[in-house]
Amino acid sequence: MSALPRELQCMSTSGKTSFNRTFLGRLNLRFPWLKLYLVIFIGIAAILDLLDLTISRTNDPQDRISIAPMSKHVQITKRDIAGKKLIALTFDDGPSATTTPKLLNILKSRDVPATFFMLGNMARGNPDIVKRVSEEGHEVASHTMYHQNLIRISNDSAQSDINEAKSIFEDILGHAPNLTRPPYGNYNDNVRRAVNTPMILWSVDTLDWKKRDPDTIVSTALDQAYDGAIILMHDIYDTTVEAVPKLIDSMRQNGYEFVTIPELAKERGSSLESGVAYYNFRP
Repeated sequence: MSALPRELQCMSTSGKTSFNRTFLGRLNLRFPWLKLYLVIFIGIAAILDLLDLTISRTNDPQDRISIAPMSKHVQITKRDIAGKKLIALTFDDGPSATTTPKLLNILKSRDVPATFFMLGNMARGNPDIVKRVSEEGHEVASHTMYHQNLIRISNDSAQSDINEAKSIFEDILGHAPNLTRPPYGNYNDNVRRAVNTPMILWSVDTLDWKKRDPDTIVSTALDQAYDGAIILMHDIYDTTVEAVPKLIDSMRQNGYEFVTIPELAKERGSSLESGVAYYNFRP
C-alpha cells in the first residue's frame, strides 16, 4: 500500500477506493492563489463584455446605414466640419476604367470623400475600382443595374433590375448598397418599395453630361450651391474629372467642406428612411 500514491491510500471498508481529496481540493492546497485569480479574470471579462454591449447599443437611427470607414489619408487629417457649410459631391453612371481612377486620385489628394451611385453593369466590369472606392472612404451606392427608367417598365422588371444590381455589389463588397438613386430621378410607389433603401436625388445639377466644359461645370455648381446641397455629376466624362479640382478649391474658399451622403444626413439629424426621397439636407 505504501507504494501507491498518497491519494489512493485511503480505502473504504467496502474495499472500494475513494479519494481523500477532490481535484479542486488538491489544486487549492497546492495553488491557493489560483482560485482568486480565476475570480478576478472572470470579473474583468464580464465588465469588458458589458462595456462592449453598452457602446454597441445605441438609439442613433443612422446605425442602420453602414458607413464606409474613412480612408487612412482622411483619418490622418481628421477633417474639421464643425461649424462649416456642408455639401456632398455625388457621381453617377460609373465606375469607368479610364476616368474613375483619375477622379479618385484627385479626391484623395484633396482629402475629399464622395458618394458614387454606380450602375451594376459597370461595377460588374470594374470590381477592383468598386473596391477601391469603398476602401478609400467613399460611399458606394446603387444607380440600378442598367439605368432603366423604372416608372416606364413593369413592376417585375423594375424589381429584377434593382435586385440584379444589389447582387453584383454583394458579390464585390460583401454587402448591398445602403442608398439608391433611381435613374433620371424618377420614382413612384412601386419603386419606393422595390429599392428598399433611402432614395438620394440632388439639388444642384451641373449638367456636366450636356455642357462638357470644365469651367462651365464649375460655375454652374457654384451658382447653385448652398449648405446641405447635393451636387450631381458623372464620373464617366473627362471634362467632369477636369472640373473637380477647381470646384473643390472654389467651394472650400467659400467656406464649404465635403462629406458623403450618410455623413451629411447624420450631421443634419436625418435617419434616412427606406423609400423616402432626399433632395438635400438643409440645416
